[in-house]
Amino acid sequence: MKKLYIVFIVVFAILLLLPFTVQTVADLRGEKRFVSLDIFKDLVYTPFARESKMSEAASRLNEAWFAARESIAGGAEVGESLESVVGALSDLEAAALSVNSYAELDSGEADYKLLKLADTLLASLEDEPESFKTVDSTLKAVVAEFGQFSLWRALSGIKHYGLWTSRYLRAFEKKVEDENALVLKFRPQYQLAVWKLFNDPGEKVVLGSDCDPEKKNCAKRPGRWLFYRQDVEFLVQPSPLDVRSAKLDNPVQAILKFRDQLKAKDVELLVVVVPGKPSIYPERLSRLPLDSGKVESHGKRILDSLASLGLNTVDLYTPLMAAKKYDERFGPLYLDDDTHWTPRGAELAAAVIAGSVLQLSAAGVIDLGTEAVRYVPVDSLADRMGDIGEMSGLNKFDVFKVQQVTGHVVYQQAMDERILASRLLDVHDSVALEIDTTKTPFKDDFRKSKILILGDSFSRIYQTDAPVNAGWIAHFARNISRPVSSIVSDGGASTLVREKLARKAGVLKGKKLLIWEFVERDLRFGAEGWKTIEF
Repeated sequence: MKKLYIVFIVVFAILLLLPFTVQTVADLRGEKRFVSLDIFKDLVYTPFARESKMSEAASRLNEAWFAARESIAGGAEVGESLESVVGALSDLEAAALSVNSYAELDSGEADYKLLKLADTLLASLEDEPESFKTVDSTLKAVVAEFGQFSLWRALSGIKHYGLWTSRYLRAFEKKVEDENALVLKFRPQYQLAVWKLFNDPGEKVVLGSDCDPEKKNCAKRPGRWLFYRQDVEFLVQPSPLDVRSAKLDNPVQAILKFRDQLKAKDVELLVVVVPGKPSIYPERLSRLPLDSGKVESHGKRILDSLASLGLNTVDLYTPLMAAKKYDERFGPLYLDDDTHWTPRGAELAAAVIAGSVLQLSAAGVIDLGTEAVRYVPVDSLADRMGDIGEMSGLNKFDVFKVQQVTGHVVYQQAMDERILASRLLDVHDSVALEIDTTKTPFKDDFRKSKILILGDSFSRIYQTDAPVNAGWIAHFARNISRPVSSIVSDGGASTLVREKLARKAGVLKGKKLLIWEFVERDLRFGAEGWKTIEF
């Protein structure tokens, strides 16, 4: 009996050490870094090497800033003078924000806030020369903080970001899962077997129910849809404003703070919450009948609460739900195997948002100016491989198919009108109107536009990927006949896109309206939460 125990222990130990052993052999034979020894390296080497890198980067930043001050004082262009300073600060941030191979510096740390403040102030210096003294004092504080090798900071990094912390171990585990040679070899076959045996598309994906094409509100293409699990979890978990979600950042407070920051710059805020796919098509998740277009979503309730607090908002839930009854004729509003809307859904959203903006203009809340631009749409086909299908890992086996969609690419059409007068037979004057119909691709116009759009991948789809310039941003510009500009961050519209804006604060010059678009799941799952960003 004891021998059986020994055999069991040996077999268990072999199985336990097998992934580590296989990865070690793969690392030694290949050109990839030695992942298996990262834990030991981050304990005895990385924190101290980081200190050396930071002190060297801080020294270069100090030299670059000194040279830039001399150059600016001599009358040189501010932007050109600051190029080396921006580069040196970026190098310092790269060294400071990565504490070790797997842990990033927490955004609540004083060092993080100091670096981001310096980044923001430096980016705005060209447009706000009066802030020179503030920039100077902040950069001197950065150099003082990071310019010396700090043993205490290195040991603190090991203590709070080392291998015994959950943030480190989770990231290390994910790295091993994603890169382990044994996993990479057998995971695809395992996923395919699970799909064939149990119809399970993977942990990030929820499989929709079968769709009967005879039923009302059914898409033209019957079959099962794929849903992103976070979209579904957003609906079934407590509201982000619920007491059970107290550990989350409060999105309403962050949005109100952002509204006030923009007000101080004489810019109005318009909030656009994009409904997730399951909020508009809940019947595709369940065989239960749809309740006459009623929207049951935390996102809609939070949007209503924002409106009750006096914020300018756009309700996309109601028009998208109402438009579903025409799906059989025009196709669905969301893609089959993707989180995003179809061109039809994007264009409907653009029209609704444009209507809200024109109402604000008519009410005198914003001034869009009188300079009109003519845009024209042109049909274009595009192939879409769904992002949810990609998440499943099954696309390599051609389980989910490419979906072809028809977008409408937006072009700007020149309207150079020339009046040509000619006298005909001395009887009367005849006037001919010649119109230049030259078309150029739509593009952001930061200089002329009075509207800035902040958005996520719902603003990117069809806009910067195929068929290009066919997204809701381009169609919004077409609907209001005005130039627009945009800053887009995939999956980062809650905080990351505002950080981008803070680093480019000069783009707010001349703007009267900022449209902030984000998908509803970001109210709970937004990257970096809903932090307050200083401008």
